[in-house]
Amino acid sequence: MADLRIDIISDLVCPWCYLGYSRLKQAIEQLGDDYRIDIRWQPFELHPDMPIEGADRETYLGEKFGSPEKLNEATHALQQVGIEAGISFNFSEKDRLPNSKLAHQFVHAATKSNLATPFVLAVFHAYFTDGKDIGLKSTLEDIALSIGLQKSDIEYALSPEAKTLTEKKLQHLRRLDINSVPTYVINDKFLIQGAHDPESFLKVLNDIAEKDA
Repeated sequence: MADLRIDIISDLVCPWCYLGYSRLKQAIEQLGDDYRIDIRWQPFELHPDMPIEGADRETYLGEKFGSPEKLNEATHALQQVGIEAGISFNFSEKDRLPNSKLAHQFVHAATKSNLATPFVLAVFHAYFTDGKDIGLKSTLEDIALSIGLQKSDIEYALSPEAKTLTEKKLQHLRRLDINSVPTYVINDKFLIQGAHDPESFLKVLNDIAEKDA
């Protein structure tokens, strides 16, 4: 029996983080029953300068990509990759790019109840497929309740303690010079960056399990 702890450093507004987990999950399913996998979600902000109310997606990312045309090209490419992974990336002209800090506080609360992965996946789906604003407290509360979190968990997610601990985690990861996501840290020793294909993930996980055996 091999134990693998996988810390997934991601942002909830990062489409490649969604894709990366989908591919990692496929690899994990191929590992079989000889592995115990412990997944921990760690926070990252792709847009740390994002206003608390969010911003218009096309305007904000259009500037980042250099032009609306380049953003459209990248969006269409992403949608094609999503189709291959069974993920529907839906974008419209009305989309908001949210500030994700509050969502990370909810992930922290969900972790305490062992529901972090279901919550993260529900947030990804709500944002990328259903087009919901995951920067809104009401949206996050609805998602939390839908995956089994209790009102006490939601209260904790909104607490000063959850806010402080989330900020400390964000600062800690910045100090480690992690500046792109998804990033995976396995067994606190091995670092992988990017949304690799399932076969690559499988090879890496097997190699690490053998080294740590």
